[in-house]
Amino acid sequence: DITIYGDGKQVRDVLFIDDLVNAYLLAAANPEKVAGKIYNVGGGPDLAMSVWAEFGPMLEQYLGKVIPVRYADWRPGDQPVYISDIRKIAAELGWTPTISVREGVKQLVDWVSSHPDLFK
Repeated sequence: DITIYGDGKQVRDVLFIDDLVNAYLLAAANPEKVAGKIYNVGGGPDLAMSVWAEFGPMLEQYLGKVIPVRYADWRPGDQPVYISDIRKIAAELGWTPTISVREGVKQLVDWVSSHPDLFK
C-alpha cells in the first residue's frame, strides 16, 4: 500500500522531467543571463494539484485499477501548500513548463508499465 500522510489534500506543483531538462538547457545556453542567479523551477500555479485527492483518481484511471492506500498522521513540518514561483525564470529566460499534469502522469505511467523489471 501507498502511505498518504495527512489528508491527501496537500497541494504541490508538479513538473515533468522534460520541462526541467529544457530549463537546464536554456540556462546553459544563456550563461550571461543566469550567472550568479537563483531560479525557482517547478510547475508553478498552472500545474498545481492535490497530492492524492486529485492525483490518486488520475493514476487509478490510467492504471485501470483501485490503488490501495493507507493514511498516517501528518509529518512534522509538512506544508499544506507549496507552489513554486516561476515568474523570474519566465521573465528572464522565457521558460515555462509545457507538459500538462495529465500528459506527464500518462507518460510516466506508460514508461513504468513498459519497464516492469525495474519495479519488482
